[in-house]
Amino acid sequence: MSDILIIASGGGHTGFARAVAEYLPYKADFVIPKGDDMSKKMISPFAEKVYEVEKFRSPSGNLSISSFLSSIISSAKIRKYKKVIATGSNHSIFPSFFQFIKSSRVYVIESQDRILTKGKAVSIISKYSKYVFLHWREQERLYKNGISVGPIVEKPKYDPSDDGHILVTAGSEGFERLFDVLYSLDIDNVVLQTGKVAKRYERKGWKVFSFDPDIEKYIASARLVITHQGKTAMESVVMYKKPTIVVYNKDWKYAATFEDSRLYAEILGATFLNDPSNWSNNDEVLKYIENPKKPKEYSPGTENLVKVVLNDS
Repeated sequence: MSDILIIASGGGHTGFARAVAEYLPYKADFVIPKGDDMSKKMISPFAEKVYEVEKFRSPSGNLSISSFLSSIISSAKIRKYKKVIATGSNHSIFPSFFQFIKSSRVYVIESQDRILTKGKAVSIISKYSKYVFLHWREQERLYKNGISVGPIVEKPKYDPSDDGHILVTAGSEGFERLFDVLYSLDIDNVVLQTGKVAKRYERKGWKVFSFDPDIEKYIASARLVITHQGKTAMESVVMYKKPTIVVYNKDWKYAATFEDSRLYAEILGATFLNDPSNWSNNDEVLKYIENPKKPKEYSPGTENLVKVVLNDS
């Protein structure tokens, strides 16, 4: 029976959960959003037991009262664990809080793109957590109990290569405005993960799919990665040293601010662009695609996080 519970709260948060699980010496138990098949696929190889708890607010800010109540009830029923690692998002709040009430030791991971502002959920969880794990020294001003361990990423599965394709992905939610602009341009050899965007973008020279649990193979073999202000940008740079373009998605009202996202790209050494709705000329992005910028180099910090958790008694 595992003594560690990891709250994998969907999208990039589940990516953090899987990264931590890869470095643990044994399987952990997990909490995932109810009905989140992508999260289940991502963590199943590392999971002893999986609980499902309702996610009551979407990244765009929509709130469901019934989901809110369901989240509370489901979280309260989870047995006590010795140590709990929350990965952020509103989904992490109730499971981690009820564990805290049961005298569990709670830790939480701040988002990689929170440089000037705290994530709302992480800020709440930080009040009762032992440590807030941070990716960058630039984040240390945010929390008195913050520990900068380095970028929290998974173990690379592949050797870096370059087969010439451009990977375009914006996480599980997708980014229709960005996809539309790139589709309108004369760009060939594109691999596009659309996420929840249902619009079809199939054409010659493009490989298009909604989701691949092994998106990493496309990161590893890309010549360039185009993404939003999410976790993929950090994976692209830290794990595979890929030139990366970060395009700000203004729809993420409860995510990091524009300035947070700009500084995040700067830390990575990635190119940063505003939301496509603010572009004066769609063709302007072509100069960044044709002349990719070399990113900065970092060592993964996930092992440091796991050592802190395992040695904390």
